[in-house]
Amino acid sequence: MPPLLSVNKIILKTLLLSALTVFLAEHSISSRLQAAPKADAKSKIMDALVHYAETIIKHGRDTYGEKHTPLFSDYLEVNTLKAPEKMYIHRLGGPGPRSKQPFQPVISSNLAYQGNLMRFLVGISELTRDSRYKNAYKECIHYYFANYQAPNGLLQMGHHRWVNLQTDRYDGNDWPAGKSGHEMKRDYPYSPIFWETDPVATRRMLAAHWSSHIQDWGFMNFTRHGSYVKELNEDTLWNHPITKPVIGIVKGNLTFFDSGSDIIYAGAQLGSLSKNKKPLFWAKRLYARYSDSAHPKTGLPPWHHTSLREFGSANEPVPEYALITRGSAGLLGNGGVAMLRIGEDLGKDGQYYRDSMLSHLKAYAKYAYIPKENLLKNLLMDGTDLAEREKQNKAKSGEPPSAAWQPWSPDPNTIIAYAICYKQNKDNTIWETLKSMIRGNGLGDIGDPGGKNTKLNLRTDASNALLIFPLVELFQATKNKNYLELGSVIANNASKKHFRHKQGLFTPSSLHRTANLCSAEPLALLTLEAALRNKMDKIPTYAGSNEGEAVPYLRPLKIRPYKPKASHLAYSYATEAICDDLLPTSSSDTGVPVMAWQNVKKATNEATVDFPDILTGPVTIEGMVDHSETRNSVSTMIINSEHSYTFSGNLYGSGDLNFNILKGSHYWSDKSTWSTTGWSPTGTYDFIMNLEKGSKLTFNGLIRENQGTHTWSNGAGIIKNGPGAAELTADYSGIYNRDIRNNRSYRGSTIINDGLLLISNKEGSGISPSSNVIVNHGGTLGGTGTIGLGSSSSEVTVNAGGKITPGNEIGTLTLKDGLTLNKGARLEFDAGEKSDLLKITGGTFRGTGKSGVVITVRDSGGMEPGKNYDLIDWTGASFVDVDVSDFRLDKSKTFQGSFHIVDTKLQFSVFAPRLVPETPPELPPKPEPKKKKIITGHLPPKVSNFVWTNSSGGNWSNSENWKDNKIPNSKETEWVDYTFEKAQKISGTSVYWFDNGGDKKIPKSWRILYRDEAGWKPVQSIDPYTVNKDIFNEVRFKPIETKALRLEVNLQPGVSSGIHEWKLVQ
Repeated sequence: MPPLLSVNKIILKTLLLSALTVFLAEHSISSRLQAAPKADAKSKIMDALVHYAETIIKHGRDTYGEKHTPLFSDYLEVNTLKAPEKMYIHRLGGPGPRSKQPFQPVISSNLAYQGNLMRFLVGISELTRDSRYKNAYKECIHYYFANYQAPNGLLQMGHHRWVNLQTDRYDGNDWPAGKSGHEMKRDYPYSPIFWETDPVATRRMLAAHWSSHIQDWGFMNFTRHGSYVKELNEDTLWNHPITKPVIGIVKGNLTFFDSGSDIIYAGAQLGSLSKNKKPLFWAKRLYARYSDSAHPKTGLPPWHHTSLREFGSANEPVPEYALITRGSAGLLGNGGVAMLRIGEDLGKDGQYYRDSMLSHLKAYAKYAYIPKENLLKNLLMDGTDLAEREKQNKAKSGEPPSAAWQPWSPDPNTIIAYAICYKQNKDNTIWETLKSMIRGNGLGDIGDPGGKNTKLNLRTDASNALLIFPLVELFQATKNKNYLELGSVIANNASKKHFRHKQGLFTPSSLHRTANLCSAEPLALLTLEAALRNKMDKIPTYAGSNEGEAVPYLRPLKIRPYKPKASHLAYSYATEAICDDLLPTSSSDTGVPVMAWQNVKKATNEATVDFPDILTGPVTIEGMVDHSETRNSVSTMIINSEHSYTFSGNLYGSGDLNFNILKGSHYWSDKSTWSTTGWSPTGTYDFIMNLEKGSKLTFNGLIRENQGTHTWSNGAGIIKNGPGAAELTADYSGIYNRDIRNNRSYRGSTIINDGLLLISNKEGSGISPSSNVIVNHGGTLGGTGTIGLGSSSSEVTVNAGGKITPGNEIGTLTLKDGLTLNKGARLEFDAGEKSDLLKITGGTFRGTGKSGVVITVRDSGGMEPGKNYDLIDWTGASFVDVDVSDFRLDKSKTFQGSFHIVDTKLQFSVFAPRLVPETPPELPPKPEPKKKKIITGHLPPKVSNFVWTNSSGGNWSNSENWKDNKIPNSKETEWVDYTFEKAQKISGTSVYWFDNGGDKKIPKSWRILYRDEAGWKPVQSIDPYTVNKDIFNEVRFKPIETKALRLEVNLQPGVSSGIHEWKLVQ
């Protein structure tokens, strides 16, 4: 029996060991039992990274447009391995062809977003000893320098510019290229590879980052939109006077730390690479504006070091500079990582960065962090808890608090910052905060300071690769390889979930259509591999570079060849979404594609409307209106009638409105408006009065700008053309606001090119206080009203050959914002018992100083020798170059006289009748008209013609008043249709409606049509057409056989409607 006993003991020992193994596998493992990870020369992760690098250099480079260049695209589509087109342009303009549509397909290459890609390609070359990857990116940089470096050294890159690989030219999104600025925000490109490629060009690029942005070197005020045209002078750039440091918040620009950190980073990189202490000094000086301005009580640093805007209310003020939130984390996120890296890279010269970041991160831990919940509060820098303050204030009125200021979870970059900070300073407070953050991400217990007594969760399902970075920092700080083992678990999870083995790409999920080549995930995995191989010195460190712009489009499970088309779309490929199988909500992706009539509220066609000579007496056209869903914008109105038309109602233009009067006097009613919906900085949104000789327009209404227009365009204006007369009678002060966000009065110039414009308001300002007045050659400004409010923007400028004639007969024209008379300007006054008066009560009166202004004084009856007339009175205005010698008399009139200045008045003294009137002084030559820049390369908008037919007037929206019953801008149904390669038998359909509760809602109604030889016909439905959101709405109908099917919708007023999926029942 002994042998049996021995066997049982062995079995028992085996069972015990197995149980222990299972126990340890299912629970947190202590550091004393964990085996150190070994570097595997055939690591699956490393194989994936090499595959990814090969995919990038094979498929990620430019094969688009006429030139195939060494540049890298920012993204790749998973199935095709081609760069996706993005609807990137949302403001018009820039070089190259541009249509009037706002969305343009773009394939972007933006070096600013590729900081992580640069570091990865350099690192993979170092670890594999294969220089192809690094050299490929050096070729990219070399080409960028050769073709896309501005004369002042800046590269065409950043948050408003990049290279469009389709056109091989630089482009821009938020303004047309040429106006857009150089903006970097949390980008931190890898400067050493730039320097290695071309040190001179790199030096100029980094120096220009300072030269183009810094506006005041005393308190380090800067603009986040640097100038591409400001000349770089490297001889003087770093030699500005060194003044006493400014500490605290002062008035200035929007000095976001997001942008400031990139300027600091550029200066520190330049100083380090060029061995020049001066850029290092100024970089530290700018950083200190944030760091040294931390709140004295809390130690929390500001988001801006200057003050410009304040939000909130009187009871709940929210100064923007003081915000510490998820969207304005400042030194708590990417920027903190970058500053800590500067402190690390500079050695002794980086001590200030290391010490100050330690102080700030400890302050964040004390005032903002909630360890038990792993949440960060939204604060002001004085420690005010914004959620708690709102809760208390709203409790007084019984209102529930909003979700605006609720706490948020620290993102990986915040955790990385704390990990780097601990490595640099070995501070226990930083360790405990880091410990809570890592535990809050389900990664277990990092143990005691120094890395002892760890209880890491090696069974975590965490797959966010950025969490690897803080674990590598902990390994470097403590030499405890257990952190690398946990990093390996996360790396394996990330690889399984995100790596597409077939294509060699990383995507956020298996359903995503696109791979972001700017992602930091490959760099995180590479950093872990370097740590496991003890080669951290071979690869670039992660600096918090942002990952570009999210492209969240998911890959369809199945695409059907239905060839969808839709009405009124900006760019047709948006319809492809409805050919996908509906993606599961479990994908957790908020960017599930949706086809929507997204430009419904911006008309793309133009309407010309004729009002012919059919009247027997004056009539009124009532109820002018633009439906928000119209495809036509009224761009031209032509009035050709001896009898008067009066127009009443409100029109909303999406471009210029040409108001043409061929004959007669006509009216725009009181309380009626024309409003611009302008949204392109290169487009124009002017009310253009084209008035033939003898015609007149009396405009009693208002020209307005809609809310939000200021963020898109330069504003609407008034242009007066033609020899006829126009008169403005309304008061604009009621819709004017000095705050441009709340202003509704037009902002473009009021330009008089020909004929007379009378200002006849009784109160306020007869033109918009946001508009200046320009009187050009052949134009005349007159009237008895008032222009401007004082301290507004309504200065009047009279150019050569332009004229002011105050009054309408005898009267006073008042200018409250100043007057500039250029050489060759004309003034004309009537005088008799009294005289016209030009009164300037504010602003600045600027003369020519060159005897350049001709004044005509006409006898209106009662002028006689010895009389004195006040012609100009500038009491209350400042004045420059105003002298009596500026003015000379038009000697073609009946009386002689001279001019005198008495105090702040120009007087005309009559001598005697003129026996022989002289020839009137010649007008100066008319300047050559400026050629309007024509944007080529696009089809002109479709123009439709509409004719009014009711000789008795009537309502604009009554189709019986129009030829062929066609109303110019009526609401139309929208549609989307499928075209099949061959006839299909179909007996039903279902639509999954998309409703975001805002600008996209379910439609009012819908129906299905099919096409036969006679055209489109409605199907014979069996079921009702339901309109429920977030489910399929199915309708069955009598079976049909067709090659095309159409879904037609009536939209709700003012909103779009979207479709996730449109399925057919066959």
